[in-house]
Amino acid sequence: MTTRVPMDRLVEFGIALLKERGVPDESARKVSETIVETEAFRQSTHGVVQFRSALGAGLDAQAEPSIVADRGAMAVIDANRSLPILAMLLAREIASRKAREHGVAAVTVRHSGWIAALVPHVVALAREGLFASAWAQSSSCQDCAPFGGMDTAFSTNPVALAFPTPEGPVAADFSTATFSMGATSAMIRKGQKTATPRFLDKNGQPSCDPAVMKDGGSIMFAGCEAEGYKGYALSLFNEALAVAAGGSANNPDVPGSQTFGLTVSDPSFFGDPDYYAREMKRFMARVRSSRVREGFDRIRFPGERGFAALADCRVNGVPLDEEKMDMLAGLAAECGIPPLE
Repeated sequence: MTTRVPMDRLVEFGIALLKERGVPDESARKVSETIVETEAFRQSTHGVVQFRSALGAGLDAQAEPSIVADRGAMAVIDANRSLPILAMLLAREIASRKAREHGVAAVTVRHSGWIAALVPHVVALAREGLFASAWAQSSSCQDCAPFGGMDTAFSTNPVALAFPTPEGPVAADFSTATFSMGATSAMIRKGQKTATPRFLDKNGQPSCDPAVMKDGGSIMFAGCEAEGYKGYALSLFNEALAVAAGGSANNPDVPGSQTFGLTVSDPSFFGDPDYYAREMKRFMARVRSSRVREGFDRIRFPGERGFAALADCRVNGVPLDEEKMDMLAGLAAECGIPPLE
């Protein structure tokens, strides 16, 4: 059974939950709004589950991120073990300002926890008329083996992209692996398998069963058996970016942390904004005019389903299954706040 919960009600529930855990009022609101919007955007494996993990091991409810380097178009933020969303919101603010000033900006965050979905952050920047890309890396997750290897040495190292168009932002958020660990864990809980091999068992044999992850297996990189070197290359780049920002490359022998960052540009620095709007409108119409393959109803742009889901949730509420409602009820009981109705 699915329950529809009004977005504002879910946000207020999240605020109450976070405040009971010691998060200051304004920070609780910012974090809760981001989590609820993530859930509404169809990022369900990275949405309200964050209410359970928002204050993971080593995070400080009272901590605030700080700027440790600020030079020209670049900045480095130390999350100081604060809530990761707060560090990303600060990164967004700085990146937007610097891109307006310099045309481009690169802002990195180190010593953070799990940032979850990246898409709400790049979409927010695209709504400002900016190009944005984001990357995130975990120093300790053992999810993926190098292409051609059997032993894990990478997290799923996601990447997100967004840019403005006359029709609104186009956005994508994806792991450099075939699945995020959140999606993989959900499949394991439900006993689901994939139609084609997306995993490797502990002996390096391709598998359709995500449960091999519980016994020394790994998730294949995007491109799978034939072209997994593509996702592998993106993931390696992600690790290098983390090290450049002062974070740790994948290393299970050190305390776990996440490093993430934004690269943002202002297209008005590169050309005429009116030309950009006209040419993108023409090109998008050309893309949509493609003949549609059997099994598809029309041509969509990345993020289109998410934006439609978000619009629906604003009117009809956020759909939550029984598992999520039970999880939130348990958290409410733990924190002594009223449960969701």
